[in-house]
Formats: sequence, structure tokens, C-alpha cells
Amino acid sequence: MSSTKLAYRYAKSIIDLALEKGKLEEVSNDMRLLNETTDKVREFYLMLKSPIVTGDKKMEVTKQIFHGKITDITENFMDILMRKNRESHLPEIIDSFIHQYNALKGITPVIITSATELSKDAIDEVLNKLKQTAHLQTIQLETKIDADLVGGYILQWEDKLIDNSIRRGLTILKDEFDNNDYVRKF
Repeated sequence: MSSTKLAYRYAKSIIDLALEKGKLEEVSNDMRLLNETTDKVREFYLMLKSPIVTGDKKMEVTKQIFHGKITDITENFMDILMRKNRESHLPEIIDSFIHQYNALKGITPVIITSATELSKDAIDEVLNKLKQTAHLQTIQLETKIDADLVGGYILQWEDKLIDNSIRRGLTILKDEFDNNDYVRKF
């Protein structure tokens, strides 16, 4: 079975169980905590992926780290993953969970990258326009700063990208000059 299918199935099963128990939000918070841990604590990530560390040892370490910080549903889910030797797929399962949760709740992750920090009014204006044109229900916003943009912004959501940066404009202008027969003659 491919890693993508496996991740989808496990994520769907925990979502279904959390919905049945009325604890979807709590399990979602657990998954965010696990996601943050696998992203930021390299040692934990490497332990999950390691074929050398036994499943029992992985389970013991995971329980020490997360006991009392995650729900029983998530803790039992982690136990099942480790008993079935699927713990190395946890990062993919978490990503699939977050994707399925967002789809279930109508949440669209949006990233705005700008050269400098944008004002709240500017962000609100961009997001309102995006909601109207793309018919989005709820936006989960992430902002990034990239000084190389010079000015403007890049807006990303789903598989779409709008690049309204000055860097992009300068690149287009340069390409037009490079490909202009009249300018090349000089």
C-alpha cells in the first residue's frame, strides 16, 4: 500500500472516531501538537523513522513525552500505530488528518508573503477580496516576510498562486527587454 493511501486511511479512521466521540476539536489540537513536535524536534522525527529503535521503545518515549498532553483517543491511536509498526508514517498521517479536517470544516490555508509586515487593514482587504472571488468559507492565514520581493505580495492557497510582487514585475520587464528585437539592435 502506498504511503499516501495508508496516511489517508489512518487519518480518516481517527477523524471518524473523534467525530463519533464528539472530540474532533481536541483530537485536532493533539494532531497540531504532534505535527509541531515532528517538525521542530528532529530527534523525535528520526526516532519515529528509525528501523533500529524498537516499537516498544518508541511507544515508551512517546508516552513519556505526550502523556497528559493529548487525549486518550490520540494516545490509543499512537499505540495502535506503533503496534502495527506504522509509526514511521506519522508525519504523513498528520498531514492527511489536517487536510481532511480542513476539508470537513471548510477551512482553506492561505499564505501571504510580503517584503515587509502588512498592516491588518491591508491583510483584511486582500482576504476579503479572495473570499469573494474564490468563494472561500474560512481562511487559516499564515504570513511570511521575504525582503527579496522588494514590494507587493505573493498569495498562495490550494494549488493557486498570485504573484503581485515587484520582483515578479521586474523579472517580466527584464524578459520583455531581453526578447525585444528593437532594443537588441542598439
